[in-house]
Amino acid sequence: MELFAANSGAVILDVRSAESYAERHVSIAINVPFERVADYAETNIPDKDTVIICYCFCDDKGGAALSACVLLADIGYTNAWYMEPDSEWTYEGTLVEENQGGGSVHVFITGNEARELFESDPAVILLDVRNRSEYDAGHIDGSTLIPVAELEGRLPELPDRGATIIVYCRSGVRSASAYEILTSNGYVNVLDMQSVNNWPGAGDQ
Repeated sequence: MELFAANSGAVILDVRSAESYAERHVSIAINVPFERVADYAETNIPDKDTVIICYCFCDDKGGAALSACVLLADIGYTNAWYMEPDSEWTYEGTLVEENQGGGSVHVFITGNEARELFESDPAVILLDVRNRSEYDAGHIDGSTLIPVAELEGRLPELPDRGATIIVYCRSGVRSASAYEILTSNGYVNVLDMQSVNNWPGAGDQ
């Protein structure tokens, strides 16, 4: 999409459910179900002039994406757009990713679920994949820091490929990358919490 290509800080939001996102999504999109759009934007997109592109494919004839744009405009975002339901994503060869069946499906976890799991099982790894400065500015107690740019080279620090690993970052982009790195290297119990701000009581970590 030319609009995205021309705006380096643009954000792509898939406003469908996590289940629909897992089946087929734009590979660089962040999954933010419609009911969370306002909270997500105000927490993670402070610049109200940021180009925000919303889509929902054909789940509801584009209604959720259009409604998300209206909602964003109502809370002060001046550059919200939506992708037509029949559009095809062709940004520089980055096509829509589709689960063909039989393959792995990206598994998400809510902040409440992540906290309950982490606090109930000391073997669970809560993996923060932000950078050091973000981590030092505020992080979840008990979390492990491995920036996503370093993750591939530091996998020996996570030797148990059967361990439950919950990944998160600031917005969900880096956690999605971390998820793919881990699962492609044989880790079988990876869960994506997306944003640190999904953790109950995290505030503006």
